[in-house]
Amino acid sequence: MAEHDYDFVIIGSGFGGSTAALRLTEKGWRVLVVEKGSELGAAEFPRSNWDVRRYMWMPWLGFRGLFNMSFFRHVTVLSGVGVGGGSLVYACTHPVPKESFFTSPAWADLADWKHELAPHYAEAKRMLGVTETPFRTRTDEVLREIAIERGQPEAFEPTHVAIWFGKPGQKVSDPYFGGRGPGRTGCNRCGGCMLGCRNDAKNSLDKNYLYLARSGGAELLADTQ
Repeated sequence: MAEHDYDFVIIGSGFGGSTAALRLTEKGWRVLVVEKGSELGAAEFPRSNWDVRRYMWMPWLGFRGLFNMSFFRHVTVLSGVGVGGGSLVYACTHPVPKESFFTSPAWADLADWKHELAPHYAEAKRMLGVTETPFRTRTDEVLREIAIERGQPEAFEPTHVAIWFGKPGQKVSDPYFGGRGPGRTGCNRCGGCMLGCRNDAKNSLDKNYLYLARSGGAELLADTQ
């Protein structure tokens, strides 16, 4: 039997691909991650979504950005392209479903889902550096007022996000993995989370799961489809 260079080849470096890459690498497997998008540094992200060549993924037009739209008959799928996948362009929010979700009649009798999934939510939060947003905006206040008007004040809660809220603009050594991860720069509240973080404050996958996988021996092949 011919020998192969890798035990596993993972297509895509988004949430599924990066997580799989780390866990397989931790078990000693030889892993290759293939990503059709590019590996970009913070300064290479677009400043605005009007910079369509750097923001949109439309290679047939020469646009090799981060944001892809796939159109189907009844649904449009929004996804990220680049090393880090969708984590590059998502809004970093990490809500945990409320009780009504876990007790839905559609699946409540299959398992005690709240208990079953609790350790996995906790691990994801730890790996992604999820924390409560330390400030309130006018949008937050409007949502809180609406919840009160509807007689459901408990429905409002601060947003939990995967962002490093250190001193704005100040870089620190890895605050999450005991020095095994990259440094972070405190969020400056620019609002550009969905453009790709130019400030190194967003805990995208290239800063945690994928970063640690590569440190452990996983290889990455970007700009390849």
